[in-house]
Amino acid sequence: MLLGAVGAFFVLSPARAADFRVIQWNASRACRIYDFSWGFRPIPPDYTVLTKSLPSYSAALSAKNALARRARCSV
Repeated sequence: MLLGAVGAFFVLSPARAADFRVIQWNASRACRIYDFSWGFRPIPPDYTVLTKSLPSYSAALSAKNALARRARCSV
């Protein structure tokens, strides 16, 4: 019964817009794609956001690859 209630919650919840961004960890300069639409922030909080909001993971991956080609990201 609980599983059904949880499933109904996700089905009936309004769709959330994706908010993918490329972030860079300050200590290592490594870049990562993070979805900010979940409402949580990355841990640890020592990061810099490098891109504006991107609508899809593939768009964020393209942006991350472009940053890596320009030697902005270490990984």
